[in-house]
Amino acid sequence: GAAPVPEAAHQLVHSNKDLQRLHTSVSMETDAYKATTTETTATHSEGPGVGLDKDFVRTPLGIVLIAAFVSAVILFICGTVFPWSIHGGGFVAFVGTTAAFGTGILFVLYLIRLLPKIPGPFGLVILIYLAVVVILSLIAFILSAVNGKGIGGAAIASAVFAVPTLGLHGYFGFLMFRKYQVLKNHFHKGECGHSYSVTTTQQNYEASHPEDAAPAYGNY
Repeated sequence: GAAPVPEAAHQLVHSNKDLQRLHTSVSMETDAYKATTTETTATHSEGPGVGLDKDFVRTPLGIVLIAAFVSAVILFICGTVFPWSIHGGGFVAFVGTTAAFGTGILFVLYLIRLLPKIPGPFGLVILIYLAVVVILSLIAFILSAVNGKGIGGAAIASAVFAVPTLGLHGYFGFLMFRKYQVLKNHFHKGECGHSYSVTTTQQNYEASHPEDAAPAYGNY
């Protein structure tokens, strides 16, 4: 038969098992009190300041804004032509007015370098405005295309110019959204030659007991 195991060997085996349980318990306890503190800081350096930027009209963004404004004005004119104006053209004229007015203001804010000076999350306001114009332009296009055969030239022209109004504002919105993904609601502060950046730092703390854990305000 098998030789009897000495009592000391039994005690050694039990001691090893107890040590493994203790190590597992401490590891689980340590993991339970891991914490992360996240700190976000923003830096903003001034650009050339408020003033007329004559070169802006030749930049890609300036050209897009000018083209979007012109297409919106033409869309407004198409919507005011009788009899289309009383059969759906009124809505088209409203869309053209909204797009021309809002985009015209944005163009002026860029042209005089005033955009970065506006306080608050104005970048989010820009994105919401552009999203609204894109949706309204799409509705105007569908409305004009459906009525084009019965109404004639003005409705067809409205459908035609609703396309660049939608496309140009959508492209401008895409450019702004890419900046929003990096700088969030205050991305407009980095426009017009200004520099604006956001830095996020994280610091991890570990403790085996709750009373030893460092204060943390992030995710556990």
